[in-house]
Parts: sequence; structure tokens; C-alpha cells
Amino acid sequence: MTQHFKVCPNLFFNHFLLSTTTIETQYFSTFKAVAKLREKKHQEYLAKIPFSDFKAFEKIIPSLSENSMLHLSNSSAIRYAQLFDINPSIQVFCNRGTSGIDGSTSTAIGAAVANEKPTVLITGDIGFLYDSNALWNEYTPKNFKIILINNGGGGIFRILPGHDETPVFNKFFETSHCLTAEQLAKMYGFEYSIASTEANLETSLKALFAQNERPSILEVFTPTLDNDKILLQYFRELK
Repeated sequence: MTQHFKVCPNLFFNHFLLSTTTIETQYFSTFKAVAKLREKKHQEYLAKIPFSDFKAFEKIIPSLSENSMLHLSNSSAIRYAQLFDINPSIQVFCNRGTSGIDGSTSTAIGAAVANEKPTVLITGDIGFLYDSNALWNEYTPKNFKIILINNGGGGIFRILPGHDETPVFNKFFETSHCLTAEQLAKMYGFEYSIASTEANLETSLKALFAQNERPSILEVFTPTLDNDKILLQYFRELK
């Protein structure tokens, strides 16, 4: 590592590859077997869990339109979404604010204004409420959609190490609340619908994507005290 050679990649590899030796390994077949087993366990686990954040994402991700734009807020939303295969034609973005949730809705609406693709934001309740002023503008496209996962607080803190069911945790970390987006949707002229079971989520998703006359919010209510247990058990069973 004492010399620095400036050379184009093609020239380098044409010479470099002549000096290499092919080695047979089991890496690919081993990795492929692990991936296949993981996918099998993934499907088996989803088939037996009740309605929750995890189950909601299982239904939401495949419902997204091809060649659309998906924005994901922090923190739970991006963590759940990465556990599912997303159609490769969909552009995926995640806005990372200074404290995680800052500006996710603003970023998504700005992106929707700047391009012609149908745009969907999947967000949690705390991130949505934190940036609700983003809805107060005249430019939101009629086909812009928000899927709001409302689990009654910052569910990510129940997943992260250090969770302890105390008044201090509930108020200052999780930020427990009983708020909904219904009145915000009414005030800003958004179409509004809700879902709280697997069956009515599937129905609501179909209605959400069929309606393009004005921007929409689909609020999905999930069980606060069950979501973290279901997700953490998923990782245990993958092992």
C-alpha cells in the first residue's frame, strides 16, 4: 500500500483478473438456504399473529401501486417496512430528522408536489402529529395519501432496550395519547377513513387507492400493548 495508481476501472480489472485464482466455496448455497428458511419462518409467523403493526404492514406493502413513490417516517415505520419485499418499481424514501420524526410529512408532500408519481406516506401517530402543519398548504396533490399507524404513542420505545412500564416511560418516552387524525383531516380537507381489523384494513386500502379526488388519510388503529411483543417474538422465531 505504498503506491497510488490512477487508472480507469476496465484497464485495472482486465489486468487484475488475470492474476486471480478461482476458489470454490459454499457461501452462496449456504446463504441461499438461510434466506429460504428465513422466508419460510417469516410467512409462518405472519399467518399466526393477530392484528398489529406487523400485520398491518403485511397488508399495506403489497397494496402499493407500481411506479409510485413511498415515503416512510421514523421510527417504527421504516423498521417494519424493511421486513417486507417492496416492488422494485416503487421509489422509497425515508426522511431522517434531527430527532427522528422531524419533517417526515413535509418531506413527503414536497416530493409529491415536485413529481407526477402517486405518493404515499406511511407514518406513525407521533411523527404525524408532530408535523401536522405540513397539511396546511395549497399544493398537496389530490392523489397524495397518508397511511397513519396509530398505536397510541411512540411504539418504537417499547421495542428498544430499556422499556419499563412506568408513568415516567408512558408520558415522557412513549408519549401516550388518545388523539386521532379525524379533525385534522376535516380541517384540511382530506378524505378520512379508519381501520382496526385485518378485514376492514384490506377493504379500506382498496377504497383509499380508488379515490383520487382529494388527498386522503387512512388511520389504522393497532394494539399498544401487543405490538412490541409480536415484533420481538418474530426475531426470536427467526433464529
